Amino acid sequence: MNRHRQTPILLLFFMGLFLFVLAPVCADEVASPVVSMNYNIISGSWQRTDGGYLISVSDVLPDGLAKVEYFNPRPIHVARAAISTKKDMIELFIRFQDTGYEGSTYRLYYYAQEDALVGFYHQAPTNKTYEVIFLRKSK
Repeated sequence: MNRHRQTPILLLFFMGLFLFVLAPVCADEVASPVVSMNYNIISGSWQRTDGGYLISVSDVLPDGLAKVEYFNPRPIHVARAAISTKKDMIELFIRFQDTGYEGSTYRLYYYAQEDALVGFYHQAPTNKTYEVIFLRKSK
């Protein structure tokens, strides 16, 4: 069956910058970006490519519970964090409850080939949504 759908694709852009786009692709032609649904693969520190925003993921359990911290650059209270599988991808969902961040969320997907978390930041106070990319920080 030749089904088309909008699938997030991460493309390497000139000068080492990443560009996130939605492109129509054939569902039968897309290889699963995650070999295993081992949620622990996203443990570590992640830095957003457009600034000093940091996510720290640790103590990941098989049921998707994890300790998730966020810094901009000071700590921002994470009200809820969950790791799950969505359309054969690992998804990290984060909801904030802190001054200036009330109800803001991240919905990020893990791309194994680039070792990146790619997705969307919804800034609730302004009702704006931004495409974002986090790269793993070296140890």
